[in-house]
Amino acid sequence: MKSSVICRDALIRIRAIQWLAVLVVAWVELPAHGEIKLDFWHSYTHQPSGVIHYSFQIACYKRGLFFGSCGPSTRSLQWEYDIDLVGNGPVYQKEQVAISSEGKKVEVMSGTITVSPKAGEATISLRLKSSGAQLEFVGNGTHPISKLK
Repeated sequence: MKSSVICRDALIRIRAIQWLAVLVVAWVELPAHGEIKLDFWHSYTHQPSGVIHYSFQIACYKRGLFFGSCGPSTRSLQWEYDIDLVGNGPVYQKEQVAISSEGKKVEVMSGTITVSPKAGEATISLRLKSSGAQLEFVGNGTHPISKLK
């Protein structure tokens, strides 16, 4: 009698582990969805010029289940840029836009960034120089602004 209870308990545990494995595999196989986020919006006064600047980061993340060097995560960074705008706006020409990625300056060839404080969004329409060619900026589009907290 005791051995049949042990066998039944072992079978239940095996089935639970099998179902858990199926659920994990199904979740891992789900496609990762992307998200572009305009974040860390803040202003500062440049010294010694006294000119106001607005700065933010724009980044693209994949959503899903990822395993990296720091362990499991639900998002994976695909690309990110730091952007600095000079002046009060709301429209910033290429001369008023500074972009960097991983600490390296990126040359802006043309375009504008338009900020709508009432709507809480920024519209980016830029062309950048990359390897001698002009390319559309991957962050082009209209994005809600997430302010620095």
